Amino acid sequence: MPEIAIEPRPGDSVGPYRITRVIGRGRMGVVFEGVVDGGEPVAIKVVTTELSQDEVFVRRFKREVDAAQKISHPNVVPVLASGEEHGLPYLVQKLIPGGSLAERVANGRLDIGTTVRLLTGPAAGIDALHGSGLVHRDIKPANILLDGDTAYVSDFGLAKDSQASNLTRPGQALGSLDYMAPEQIRGEDVSPATDIYALGCVFIECLTSTPPFGGRPSMRVLFAHLQEPPPDISELRKDISAATAKAVNRALEKEAEDRPASAAGYVQSIARAAGL
Repeated sequence: MPEIAIEPRPGDSVGPYRITRVIGRGRMGVVFEGVVDGGEPVAIKVVTTELSQDEVFVRRFKREVDAAQKISHPNVVPVLASGEEHGLPYLVQKLIPGGSLAERVANGRLDIGTTVRLLTGPAAGIDALHGSGLVHRDIKPANILLDGDTAYVSDFGLAKDSQASNLTRPGQALGSLDYMAPEQIRGEDVSPATDIYALGCVFIECLTSTPPFGGRPSMRVLFAHLQEPPPDISELRKDISAATAKAVNRALEKEAEDRPASAAGYVQSIARAAGL
């Protein structure tokens, strides 16, 4: 098998793009920086050899491309092209140069003003997804990319299209453990409220450097999402008011119907509570 079918390396080609460096690796694939003659650098996400043999995963990956191409919003990373190279599906996206929100938070917790400023755009992008019939299902700091103080929603690998066939088996839970809503954990139907729950988890992580139930064994995290109230941030930080903490925690209500109706409205309510 040609080497590129295992994993492209700097100097190799994927479609018309020449790979210049590895940006990151994950369970589902590798993200590279690439260029085409005379063009700007782009991000190229290539499926791993192993997962390229998984028919359901490949269908989901191709649906990621379709889902992302349905959205035109300044805070959603656009898909520029897609294809297959030696049996490995790939997609090409705009390169966002500032890393992820996860990397930013790893350097220290953020103040409330910075958190609101960074998440206002992605919240509007999330609402745009919902307006197109999509639920992202994997909102987390690693999937929010930064360019200065502008942030973008990325990675539609788990997105659910209400108008498309379901690739998730009944009772199957998909998502990232620290940000999963109770209905997601139970394998029930997801909705825009599922993404708003995850956004609330992201908000708490920005302000405290850890997700609301982080630092526990996996089963205890699952139980906490299902049964425990989120932490009171005002008890952890003297610069956060009780009213602000209450506004943040509204997104983490156990029942979907009790959460804010929109992601943008949720962030705006926190800004008002904080007096921003």
